[in-house]
Amino acid sequence: MQKEGQRDHGLLEEAAASVPSTLPIPGTHPGGAQSPVPRLASGTHRAQRTASCTDPQEQQCAEEECDADECGDERKPPADSVDCFGNDKRPYLPLMLLGSTLIGALHMLLIEFPIIRELAWGYELRAFFMCLYALTLYCLVYCVLCDPGKLAVKEMEAFTHAHSVGELPRRCHKMWLFKQPIRRYDHYCRWLTNAVGLLNHREFVTMLAGLLMIGLCGCIIDFILIIWTSSEGRHFTGFLLIMHLTYSVILSLLTGPILRLHITFVTRNELANEYKHNLFHVLRDVTGKAVPVNELEDAEFNAGLDEDRFEYDPSLNAFDRGWPTNCINFWCVARWPSNQFGEF
Repeated sequence: MQKEGQRDHGLLEEAAASVPSTLPIPGTHPGGAQSPVPRLASGTHRAQRTASCTDPQEQQCAEEECDADECGDERKPPADSVDCFGNDKRPYLPLMLLGSTLIGALHMLLIEFPIIRELAWGYELRAFFMCLYALTLYCLVYCVLCDPGKLAVKEMEAFTHAHSVGELPRRCHKMWLFKQPIRRYDHYCRWLTNAVGLLNHREFVTMLAGLLMIGLCGCIIDFILIIWTSSEGRHFTGFLLIMHLTYSVILSLLTGPILRLHITFVTRNELANEYKHNLFHVLRDVTGKAVPVNELEDAEFNAGLDEDRFEYDPSLNAFDRGWPTNCINFWCVARWPSNQFGEF
């Protein structure tokens, strides 16, 4: 058993050593030839798409805002840091997300629900919010605690026997958080301190949709209840409703752009990891010719990035089969079989 464990560990170490930390997946052109692997600029890393809150519809502001040294990112773990009490600071973000959602649910239960009971459709509204919070909290906890889709030793061994040694399945990625590569790797979420991959990607999108629904529906309910309670002179209750309305507005503004971005990825079957490495994006030159972004000179790349001129080119994405098929595959393809490598 000890020798077998050493052999399995050696297989993982061999794969990790022979595969770069970032695994861009080149598209396959109609003729079967693969597009070139993205060239890295400045000797090490080509500048990637980074979050900018000036364009919230195209960037993941809320996920990228925090300091990478404190929260970690896809290339390096968080720095070892403790608070004034000697506690590890890294779990703070998921605890903040979970805690704020629970406090919002408690506020709805204690303040809004008793008032809603007096309205028409009161029972239906309360049942809707209870189901919405339950689903969102379940997906949140699942995304934090679950296996995102690690490539098990036996699965890696079976794949290695059929392919070159050290080769990983398409869309598989090796990151710092786990020894095993992550199948169908999407991104590392600092607010979850976990990777998003094959086994929790759907729950991650559902969690985002749930948070946005909580925010939007909370805004509507709070606005109606503020008007009603103010007309009856219940000013303290109105103050509490204004506080919850503020929370709902902030939650909607934060989650809306992120959800829109990920829905765009789902509709064209693009992963966030591929988006950040510009694998399926082009820049049109003065003649109108589409030039792959990773083939640009550094000056052209920086100018195109600053002017937001990069365009998605579906012909570069071998996984893009049109938005109806892409959505069906994302939500309906079985992800738990042992032979599922996430190559879809």
